[in-house]
Amino acid sequence: MSMVMDCSIFCRTKLCYVNAFFFLFIISSFTCLHVAFSTANEFDYGLHCNSVVHKSKPADEEFNIMPFPGRQNGYFSGGDTVLNNPPSRSYSAPKSKTLLFETHHVFTTDADDVFMVEGNLIFQTSFYYEHSISSGSSFVISSSDSSDRGTLDFDFRGFWSRTTGKLCMVGSSYAYSKEGKLLHLAAVLKINNLQSSSNISTLVTGTMDSLSSANDPNHFEQISLLMFPQLNYAYTMISNQFSEGCPRGSDVQPMSSLRLSQTRTICDMLGGSNAFELEYTGSCNSSKSCNPFGDGIGYLPSVVSLSMIQCSNDRLSLRFLIEFRNDSYQGYYSSPNLNSSLIGEGSWDAKRNRLCIIACRIYDASSSLEKSHIGDCTTRLSLRFPAILSIRNTSTTVGEIWSVKPRNEGGFFDRIEFRNTARYGGGIQLQGLKYVYTKMDEVKKSCPKKNSRSKSSREHYPDGYSGDMSFSMSIINGSKGSIGWGSSEILAIDDQQYQRFPSLLPSSSSKPKNPAVESDSSSGLLNVSYKISIPPLSLELDGGLKPVNQSSYDYLQTKIQISAEGVYDTTTGSLCMVGCRRSRSDSKSFSSHSIDCDILVQVNFLPLNSNKRNNIKGSIESRREKTDSLYFKPLQILGTSYSRSWVGESIWRMDFEMIVSVVSNTLAIIFVAFQIFHVRKHRGIGPMVSLLMLVILVLGHLIPLVLNLEAMFIQDSERSVLIRGGTWLEMNEVIIRVVTMVAFLLQVRLLMLSWTARCSTEKKKTLWIAEKRGLCVCVPVYVIGAIIAFSVKSRQNVHRAVRARQSWYYIDEVILGSSRAYAGLILDAFLFPQIIFNIFHNSRELALCRLFYIGITLVRLVPHGYDLYRANNYVDIDDTYIYADHGADYYSTAWDFIIIVLGIFFAVIIHYQQRLGGRYFLSKRFQESVMDEEHPVDSEEQLPLKYST
Repeated sequence: MSMVMDCSIFCRTKLCYVNAFFFLFIISSFTCLHVAFSTANEFDYGLHCNSVVHKSKPADEEFNIMPFPGRQNGYFSGGDTVLNNPPSRSYSAPKSKTLLFETHHVFTTDADDVFMVEGNLIFQTSFYYEHSISSGSSFVISSSDSSDRGTLDFDFRGFWSRTTGKLCMVGSSYAYSKEGKLLHLAAVLKINNLQSSSNISTLVTGTMDSLSSANDPNHFEQISLLMFPQLNYAYTMISNQFSEGCPRGSDVQPMSSLRLSQTRTICDMLGGSNAFELEYTGSCNSSKSCNPFGDGIGYLPSVVSLSMIQCSNDRLSLRFLIEFRNDSYQGYYSSPNLNSSLIGEGSWDAKRNRLCIIACRIYDASSSLEKSHIGDCTTRLSLRFPAILSIRNTSTTVGEIWSVKPRNEGGFFDRIEFRNTARYGGGIQLQGLKYVYTKMDEVKKSCPKKNSRSKSSREHYPDGYSGDMSFSMSIINGSKGSIGWGSSEILAIDDQQYQRFPSLLPSSSSKPKNPAVESDSSSGLLNVSYKISIPPLSLELDGGLKPVNQSSYDYLQTKIQISAEGVYDTTTGSLCMVGCRRSRSDSKSFSSHSIDCDILVQVNFLPLNSNKRNNIKGSIESRREKTDSLYFKPLQILGTSYSRSWVGESIWRMDFEMIVSVVSNTLAIIFVAFQIFHVRKHRGIGPMVSLLMLVILVLGHLIPLVLNLEAMFIQDSERSVLIRGGTWLEMNEVIIRVVTMVAFLLQVRLLMLSWTARCSTEKKKTLWIAEKRGLCVCVPVYVIGAIIAFSVKSRQNVHRAVRARQSWYYIDEVILGSSRAYAGLILDAFLFPQIIFNIFHNSRELALCRLFYIGITLVRLVPHGYDLYRANNYVDIDDTYIYADHGADYYSTAWDFIIIVLGIFFAVIIHYQQRLGGRYFLSKRFQESVMDEEHPVDSEEQLPLKYST
């Protein structure tokens, strides 16, 4: 009765706490709403803005010709005290940041040409997406702490004068200080040059000032803004000056450049952001004669990026923000350095097949963006798409930059050429692009002929036109013993550009139809051209491959790019090519490029039915004398290609692993159910089960549930592209989660039964002493193992982090990746706590059902056996592992063998402990004879279950 009273009192007390919490929640919510609604009328518009735009009475009629679009992007500077900037890193966002102005409503008023505007001004700083322009790889760096995201959202309301182009608004927002204190921010926003029409010289600038006093904690310094208007833009400069083409531009024959069709306009080709490597044609001894900005920016740019702002309605003219950078990395959520940027407008010249651009300087953007203005429109750019590629010119987009000023006038600079280093111009393949082979005579001299196998041979090698020919590769530098990575992609097959996406082109076939350029298909020989890229810092370089400026982290300066052409034999799988590599003569001058074409590339493809993981082997060698400055020691290649057959095989394997995973979790449910029945049938057995072992098993099922829940919101992009898209995979994932949940609940039930039995038995004191002693043994073992595992993992990843620009990604991998793998190892050895418990308690009871400890052991060991099989029978990548996931445990040939032997050994120990005693394997002087007193029990089922001797 007292127990019932206590429980009822607890229930009533709990209810009181719930009611009190609910009451406080209502009060706080009402207070917040009151504050939110009161702030809209707290600031007097007339006091702060009447001198800019006089307040007028709004009408109910909405207006739709605001010069802003619904979402207008821009940049800002200042506001560091309220915008929590991320910690300083080697490649954090520039000081100027991005903003977004969202216009929600525009109403007419009783005054002519005055309109009431409602909208949001959103500042963004620290979410930073870094993109390698030349290779297409990307790195995401974002802060998980909400106080460090650097996003501030202001609600504004005010009035705009169409006559003066001025907009004044008042509003408020909330932010957190660096100490975590909530700040109530009030501000006045003033914007200029919001005209009904604009041109290249029009900049929308403004300021946002705090309405709090200087000594108020809610005060912040002035924020200046800059935006490029997008509505009603007039391309006046292009129409006036480029009517006869690009003045003073290089005279290039129209037939040497590709035409653009009406379905693929210049806006489609250059949409988004495009980056190009700069090549200075002058001596560049003085930056004044080479740099478009003189000595003002402090460096000689190596990359120019063209970010499209807007495209005209006819899709023939467009606007760019042209930025000159010192490296090849660009943040998509960061603003450019406006001090080294130009604003330009261009138009496609259909007669000469090129894009002509006129560009203007942006002045006074360093001190305050409000003072920025446009001037000096004497810079010109032209861009075209070459119709013919060769081993010395593999760029699909080329262009030049020049000044129309006289040479002796200030601000003049020598002509600069630029070219893209990516494989495709603008990410879209170009129709009609041809490739011309110029090194085939050298290929015949350098590449020995191999005996072709008979056509009846069972070995089949990749088709020259298939995706099997492009591959990723590991590169071994024999002299340094280091291993790096790279990629190799087909540029052309015969004289045709390799079609990665054939559906984008209207041609009916990717194979050449001109007999004059066809390879000797009867003998299985194909002419091929490749682009080989080895990113920087991936291996220690020496000789002619060593970068001139080793302290530079610029991608383009240290990257090894080899263009190669040669012959591929489809009957033997051998590929032999002569390669050319472009290198810079020193770190300060970009003018003198040396092209080394004395490189021999040999690759051997293994048959498609080969079970080896690295199905491509080869070498990159220099044919120069060892005393030559461009000579380098041979590099070994180990490559892996992922073909359509591999994708189909991977999907089949993943479906199989899904089924095996479901079966494995179902068997775990069955084995745990047998143990529960065993404990319920023999009630004296429950206290003899190690609680630490049961806790480990519970956590072993809980962690996958948490990770799967996270995976529902964060999907792997590479996996999504390759293997998602069907309901079969998603259905199996749901089944796995459900089965894992059932296994987790049964494990919790088993833990509760053993805990309750332990607490109710008369021997609980001796049992708890054995449990505590076992805990004192297991925990140090686990801690020592964790220290060893983490130290090994951290050494590997810290080395990678230093060589990979100290990316924070690898620090996360050390903590999370190592923890997950080590947890899997502890789960593999789940019987270890029970063995230690049996030693201290010296029991002979059949605490664990045979089906339980043998079955769960098999469930943990079968993945390691499967991993040994999978490593020898599948060519795969870790991201597609579903069963025996390498991130969830220690998987390798050595670890698989060790864990299997260890698991079987523990199961054998448990078997003999429950038969001969917990200390049977110890020497006699360590064994004790423990005589347990027999206590009367109600039934035979309550007796501990023992083996009879």
